[in-house]
Amino acid sequence: MIAILDYGMGNIHSCIKAVSLYTKDFVYTSDRATIENSKALILPGDGHFDKAMENLNASGLRDTIDKHVKSGKPLFGICIGFQILFESSDETAQGTKKEQIEGLGYIKGKIRKFHGKDFKVPHIGWNRLQFRKKDKSILLKGISDQSFFYFIHSYRPTDAEGSAITGLCDYYQEKFPAVVEKNNIFGTQFHPEKSHTHGLKLLENFIHFV
Repeated sequence: MIAILDYGMGNIHSCIKAVSLYTKDFVYTSDRATIENSKALILPGDGHFDKAMENLNASGLRDTIDKHVKSGKPLFGICIGFQILFESSDETAQGTKKEQIEGLGYIKGKIRKFHGKDFKVPHIGWNRLQFRKKDKSILLKGISDQSFFYFIHSYRPTDAEGSAITGLCDYYQEKFPAVVEKNNIFGTQFHPEKSHTHGLKLLENFIHFV
């Protein structure tokens, strides 16, 4: 069984629908026992980094995720679920005063907002994915280099762990990590469930892997 984590973040319905195309053995849940008994875990959703981590810490789900990862079972983060895989972020919800929010820390790197006068923020729409280490990638099997995926985000990883990056995206001449794969940790900054054929193939690759 694959667990899709309910941790209070928005816009998960398209993810659930996409996963259901390839397996019926999944559940959308926040129940810790169910997650512990799952064979893989997906962290979907949109929203602020600090709210995502606040929800995980307050509910005790962070410990459950840690236990899942330490057991060697696959974890896949999408969008905000991708960003919280990293060490920290300076993205806070409006009205909060925190300067740095600690992430899950599975992958080295910090989440920072796009900057520069030429940047349009947020980065919304279709953009090409540039492959790295495709021969070692599980998520990108059967997908062509330079394929388009759908992005919507204002923050991206910086100083990221190079060995974990299998896909990059070029936005205003800045290449940022868009796909990471490190042991049993997987993640995409874009929304595969909204990326039509290529995105669905990526999800299928993960589901068949687990």
